[in-house]
Amino acid sequence: MESRRDPTLIKTTCCYCGVGCGIEIRRDRWGQLTLTGDPEHPANRGQLCSKGRYLLQVALDRDDRLLYPMWRPRREMPLTRTDWDTALDHVAATFRRLIDRYGPDAVGFYVSGQLLTEEYYVATKLVKGFLGTHNIDSNSRLCMSSAVAGYKLALGDDAPPICYDDIEQSQCILIAGANPAWCHPILFRRIEAHRAAHPEVRLIVVDPRRTQTAAVADLHLQIRPGTDVVLYNALAAYLIANGYIDPDFIAHHTEGFEALCAHLQGATLERAARLCDVPLADLQRAAEWIGRSPALLTLWAMGLNQSTAGVANNLALINLSLIKGQIGRPGMGPFSLTGQPNAMGGREVGALANLLPAHRDLNNPAHRAEVAAFWGVPALSDRPGLTATEMIDALEDGRLKALWIIGTNPALSQPELTRLERAFAHAELVVVQDISSRAATLRWADVVLPAAAWLEKQGTMTNSERRITYLPRLLDPPGEARPDVWILCDFARRMGWGHAFAYRDESEIFDEYVRLTRGTPVDISGVSYARLQCERSVQWPCPAPDHPGTPRLFTDHRFPTPSGRARLHPVPEPEPPEPPSPAFPFILTTGRVRDQWHTRTKTGKVARLNRHTPEPFLEMHPDDAAACGLQDGSVAEITSRTGRLQVRVRLTPDIKRGVVFLPMHWGQETETADGRANVLVPCRVDPISRQPALKFARVQIGPIRRRPQRVVIVGAGAAARAFLETYRCHNDTDELHLFGREPHGFYNRVQLPEYLTGRRDLERLRTMAEARLEALRVHFHRGVEVVAIDRAARLVRTGDGTPLRYDRLVLATGSRAFVPPGVPVDWPNVFTLRTLADADAIRAWLAHSRHVLILGGGLLGLEAAAALHEAGYDCTILELADRLMARQLDETAATLLREELEARGLQVYCGDAAEAFLGTDRFEGVRTRSGRELAADLLLVAVGTRPETRLAEQAGLHVRRGVCVNDHLQTSDPAIYAIGEVAEHRGRLYGTTPAAEDQARVAAAHIAGDVWARYPGSVLFNILKIPDFELCTLGESVPPPEATDRESVELLDRTRRIYQKIVVRNNRVVGAILLGDRSAFAPLQALIAEGLELDMPPHRLLQHVEAAEPPEGPIVCSCYNVGRGNLERAMAEGCTELEALCRRTRAGTGCGSCRPELQQLLEAWRDRTAVPA
Repeated sequence: MESRRDPTLIKTTCCYCGVGCGIEIRRDRWGQLTLTGDPEHPANRGQLCSKGRYLLQVALDRDDRLLYPMWRPRREMPLTRTDWDTALDHVAATFRRLIDRYGPDAVGFYVSGQLLTEEYYVATKLVKGFLGTHNIDSNSRLCMSSAVAGYKLALGDDAPPICYDDIEQSQCILIAGANPAWCHPILFRRIEAHRAAHPEVRLIVVDPRRTQTAAVADLHLQIRPGTDVVLYNALAAYLIANGYIDPDFIAHHTEGFEALCAHLQGATLERAARLCDVPLADLQRAAEWIGRSPALLTLWAMGLNQSTAGVANNLALINLSLIKGQIGRPGMGPFSLTGQPNAMGGREVGALANLLPAHRDLNNPAHRAEVAAFWGVPALSDRPGLTATEMIDALEDGRLKALWIIGTNPALSQPELTRLERAFAHAELVVVQDISSRAATLRWADVVLPAAAWLEKQGTMTNSERRITYLPRLLDPPGEARPDVWILCDFARRMGWGHAFAYRDESEIFDEYVRLTRGTPVDISGVSYARLQCERSVQWPCPAPDHPGTPRLFTDHRFPTPSGRARLHPVPEPEPPEPPSPAFPFILTTGRVRDQWHTRTKTGKVARLNRHTPEPFLEMHPDDAAACGLQDGSVAEITSRTGRLQVRVRLTPDIKRGVVFLPMHWGQETETADGRANVLVPCRVDPISRQPALKFARVQIGPIRRRPQRVVIVGAGAAARAFLETYRCHNDTDELHLFGREPHGFYNRVQLPEYLTGRRDLERLRTMAEARLEALRVHFHRGVEVVAIDRAARLVRTGDGTPLRYDRLVLATGSRAFVPPGVPVDWPNVFTLRTLADADAIRAWLAHSRHVLILGGGLLGLEAAAALHEAGYDCTILELADRLMARQLDETAATLLREELEARGLQVYCGDAAEAFLGTDRFEGVRTRSGRELAADLLLVAVGTRPETRLAEQAGLHVRRGVCVNDHLQTSDPAIYAIGEVAEHRGRLYGTTPAAEDQARVAAAHIAGDVWARYPGSVLFNILKIPDFELCTLGESVPPPEATDRESVELLDRTRRIYQKIVVRNNRVVGAILLGDRSAFAPLQALIAEGLELDMPPHRLLQHVEAAEPPEGPIVCSCYNVGRGNLERAMAEGCTELEALCRRTRAGTGCGSCRPELQQLLEAWRDRTAVPA
């Protein structure tokens, strides 16, 4: 008996946002892994958001992983595989050359808040201590540096003062510039639960959009973008004027109060209401709630930080907590929500251009000397390094020559991307160290280094509440990928500093860093791997092994400033980054959506997460859209001073007029589908934090303008028919010309076997009547063949030489029957069955035939044989392969099919072929290779088809098996499209009508102006149409022998000839065979088509487990695949309360991230169905 592994369990931490949720991963005795939230972890208490729930899927899906080093000697050449020695030797030699010639500030590192602390520390030590430059910055600069500067200026250190448990003790929560319902959903679940248990708790949200957080708030202050300081100054003035402050705390524990009071003269709520464009009554209510609250908790994120006034926003908001004296006690204090899992760890180790490890000050000579002595180097540079955006400036102007990028994707995340592209083009060396081949920055890489990912390495992270956790290694990295830390240590060795990086394991690195923290505000002398493995997590500071850690800072109201007091700052109102103008009348703001993270290199791999928001959108107020001539769902052109994009419009009254919103996750998805939000955002930074203002750009918006065009379609099959119908839905004025070589017009080729036997007449075969063509205003050139394409002149020529100009040309030429060499097709009773003319010729011969031989045991041959047999003809099937339908059926299914056919009286010979054709002037039979002689009156050749590519080849288009097309169905000539059987998409040919129709709809939409119309591919499927017998195949029903990562689950009832099989890869169904019972066809087809991850063991799909209701409309709940239509039907049937709706549909019962949306839907439903008084 096979031995089975014992179950194992590891506890780790989620690698998405800064909440730092605990995760448990179990390995069962068969080696299968499952992921759940850790119920004992203090951050999440067992809950996980939609992204975290599918994190294991991301870790196990290695299709996009970088597997080996790559390099290129020149940027215009393709990247090619190399080995680690060659790659790192090249990088080291280039760094030495550049440093020798230009000095150490000619090189830089750009790292990521996703790195482990040990990796961050080694990178910081390498760059600041040994390369001799402070040119290392993290992508945390883009999200947290304004909060860091605000904390340091107000509290004396980058020290978030609260812990998550303060949520449950707060009385008033003010959320500013953040949407935690979507971006930090597990923390928001705690807020929701706290409010449900304590209805007196008030939630105030400040945001220009009515986000999902704002939708469930007690009060939403929908301010004008850029007026945050006006609002917080007015609130501070109100608190002071009305005695809602703590005079004792102010007197003994703050400084700057008098200057603040003087500055706030005239900062009234009335003025703020006017400037912020918020009702005065709402401001008064907010001020009273804040003022009267015994425990005020303020939370904020990118809405405040990503601004040219980011630090000012932070200081003005922190002032509210300080004047109320509400800091250092349960339930109160200012707290910036962190966007990355280890942004805090990077700040701790000094991995920013202006920092040193353990919160030391780079500008302090004593601190520099202390760190230099600890690392054993003569000195550290006294010049601050280049920040993230400054590195791009320096690359462009030549000061920076080489940039090493680790774990981040600046080609999408940096502002003003055209500027970044110019800068990268100037670089002498760009090293990209990453896990994913999907990272847009790879385009600019000279050297690519494959890194290990989450679960493939060990180390520590620190979450937003200063909680350090240990992440163990569970999986081996794929291919030649290595943990980042060992890549850096190997590079250091090649630079000659191996003695300083000769660590035996990650714990030695962590211990070294721990020693460097001793005596600092971030002292973790009491933390070790052993302790973290035992206790799970510790909050810093933790200066001794017996110290419990520090949940809450400043409990003694002593602050790490020279005076020991917190600083109140009189914050001036900032000027807008760019004044309004008629040319750019709208304010664009950017942000996240619920189920995506950063630039989607991880979450974009999960089909269930992609369903909620499948593409970027421009959120816009209906009144603004109407003024711009736009409708919901139409594609708009957005223009700023730095670039332009075209995306689909989503109308909502939840956004302020004059403001539009664009998600920041998407990149250049295809040739025309560009979702890079930061193309539109100019590079402006906060003068203190140097954080870019990614939340503000002035834009112009309008519909896409296009001239009338003539579209020519060649071919009159299913693809052409669907194209004509779809195109007229998008455009009713363009000129459409259709060429059909056959004189019959549109008919259904699939049903030709039934036409052969008379079961279906010609009228029932037709698929589009003449009247319909006239209604669509199609110029139909019936029976006219296009024989040439002049691409330069954009002309097609017909058989008689007549030219016709086109603006866009669509090739829908289908396929032709394949006839093997040696088959006597000139004999009168040898046929193929591809056209109506073929069928008519066969029918004429059948009148004096009795025995039919079908050459080919594929779908067409079997259906023709079955139809002819039912009509009374003797049929023999001769198949070269060892089984019928060899490409679609495995041996078990093929055997059952053969048994069924033979039981009906058909003769079947497999593994044999015609060696000689008998007869003189007509076909009389065959002699096979095995020596059989098979007599017949008629030979039907049905061995397959070939795409009709001759026209495309003559025109010089790129052709392999079919005409190669991109996701828009464009050929190598963007003015020419190919659809249907002739099109080869991503290396695949599709021979089904549904695939042809899908392609036609995409091509029609794209030609009509929808730049986001994309074809993702179709599910290959075959349905054998034989009376009283069910057989279908889907997708990869017979995996190739080399595909070792597939799992097959089979059910067999041989007596009843029932066989069902599904093929699973990466927890997704990729193929199926359903023989004898195809009732599971539709749900399996949907699973394969959408690539949905399974939420049950695969075998249950074959056990007739009651299927979940299929989703209807836009997806609301990603966990359980519930659409808006499902929810609206449940509401119509009486589920008009949140919990009842959740129980009925399961929506909101998984991660809970969709609950605010459910509440919004319920409110909208009640408004629509309310009975007038």
